[in-house]
Amino acid sequence: MEKQTAIASSCLFLLYIATFTVLEAHHHHHRHNRHGSVKLFVFGDSYADTGNTGKSVSASWKEPYGINFPGKPAGRFSDGFVLTDYIASFLGISSPVPYTLRKFVKKSKLESGMNFAYGGTGVFDTVFGGPNLTTQIDFFQQLLEQKLYSTKNDVVNSSIALVSVAGNDYAAYFGNHTKDFAAVTKFIIKQLAVDLERIHGLGVRKIAVTEIGPLGCLPRMTSFLSYQNCSEAANLVSIFHNQILRQKVEELNKETKKSSFVILDLYNASLSALMLPKHHQGYSTLQINPLKPCCVGVSNEYSCGSVNESGAKKYIVCDKPKLSFFWDSIHPSQNGWHEVYSAIKSSLHQLYL
Repeated sequence: MEKQTAIASSCLFLLYIATFTVLEAHHHHHRHNRHGSVKLFVFGDSYADTGNTGKSVSASWKEPYGINFPGKPAGRFSDGFVLTDYIASFLGISSPVPYTLRKFVKKSKLESGMNFAYGGTGVFDTVFGGPNLTTQIDFFQQLLEQKLYSTKNDVVNSSIALVSVAGNDYAAYFGNHTKDFAAVTKFIIKQLAVDLERIHGLGVRKIAVTEIGPLGCLPRMTSFLSYQNCSEAANLVSIFHNQILRQKVEELNKETKKSSFVILDLYNASLSALMLPKHHQGYSTLQINPLKPCCVGVSNEYSCGSVNESGAKKYIVCDKPKLSFFWDSIHPSQNGWHEVYSAIKSSLHQLYL
């Protein structure tokens, strides 16, 4: 058993090193960034996870995930880059090392920060399992106490956090409409605010927190509408959540007096890309439906990445994945994330004010 574990760990290490090398090459032209040395600490769910969720439970380590980057499954819930990668690129650094892989790399590789995000997680425990946001911050605090980063000033003077979380917290609500979603939202935001203050208290000077995207436009929801329209009712959940989040972040910024918290508007960024396909190269001529995922199961019992007992593929990948907005039933494709990143890029400049 120990031998098998060692072999598995070695394979995981080699896969990560290959991926990390490609990422470094991709970001090389940004390396000497005008903002100086920056660390990015990432917290959240599958929209930000770059390899923490375990192989045994996650489709992100199975084909065809990663087909556009790095060319094979590497723990990202997409065909390529996710939000974390684009924000790291903006900051001029390599994508931070996933927390679970930190012991497989040289300490110098940790200079870009660390990614604590796990797919399927939320502000609170979710039906999908995995460490919630509070626990992820515990991991961060433990590493600081272990002096992984030389001094507190090292973190204070050169760190930014990305917090992308809360969509999974609503999974229980959609399964049980007897709950008052307004009360649920306020409960989630109250704890999220506590977590944001805690990250700031640990020395992170700027924290980017994402709004949740239009939940009613996820393929999991639009499939019931033949991928023709978003669910307005589900989108109201997103709108209300984001409204309360903005109010709370405004309060936090007044308390810190430094505008330490920055909102990233994923809702409107996503909605603009989904509702205006005519502006996307190739959409009109190829008649690509942005609400339809690129990778789907061959039937309702299967999903992207599924195989049967004999290992035969039980999923279909679209002809033009690089033009899709959604990769699977929940997650944007690399192209989708690029569209979102392009829309929120102006907000990222606030991280340096």
